[in-house]
Amino acid sequence: MRDRLFLLSGILGLGALAMTVVLALIGPRQTGPLPAGFITPVMAFEFARDDEEVYRLFEPDGSADAMDRVNRWDFLYMALYSSFLGTFALAAGRRTGRAIYFVAAALALIVLYADAMENVQLLGLTLQLEMDGGSMAAMLERLHFYTWLKWGGLALYFLLIAPTFRRLPGLWRGVWLVASLPALLAVVAFFRRGLPNELLALSIGVMFLLLTLYAWRTVAQPVEVAI
Repeated sequence: MRDRLFLLSGILGLGALAMTVVLALIGPRQTGPLPAGFITPVMAFEFARDDEEVYRLFEPDGSADAMDRVNRWDFLYMALYSSFLGTFALAAGRRTGRAIYFVAAALALIVLYADAMENVQLLGLTLQLEMDGGSMAAMLERLHFYTWLKWGGLALYFLLIAPTFRRLPGLWRGVWLVASLPALLAVVAFFRRGLPNELLALSIGVMFLLLTLYAWRTVAQPVEVAI
């Protein structure tokens, strides 16, 4: 009999990966100069520090509209990936009976809330940019909080589920090291903004892929207890 929770997690994981590609395709093609160390406009916007960085980022005509399009579709993306992470943790928790996996499942809900509130701030900033109305300081402060709650929550989630892989055979055992990497990069990025933020996002994307593959692997071998 197949493990339906891992099956559902695998399906949601494929959906989240597909949406990752969609968001990359519809994102802004041209923006102003990015802050030092940043590679992608989305990450630069999420970690913007002040009004000047926001105005500089959206100097080209149409770039703010393209960013808004990404952030509106991102509501679907966050629903997919948080459901994926939540069901994966529940499936692991049901197999092992360990409470830590249920904590990870609850953390996926916190990440969903943080991501939604982050998007509210991002859409508010581009609206204020269009209206050219006053200081963005208060909204940027809220953005900083929710952005770190999201990325920090994701890093902690993978740290909590890392033991899933420690007793697996072969290459799968090494995934626990990859799962620990986002937490390390989050600490570095908190103190040194720029490239570490980009690497943090990349490491989490890699973990999305690995968890999706593992979910489908486990569906094919439902009697194996990996932890």
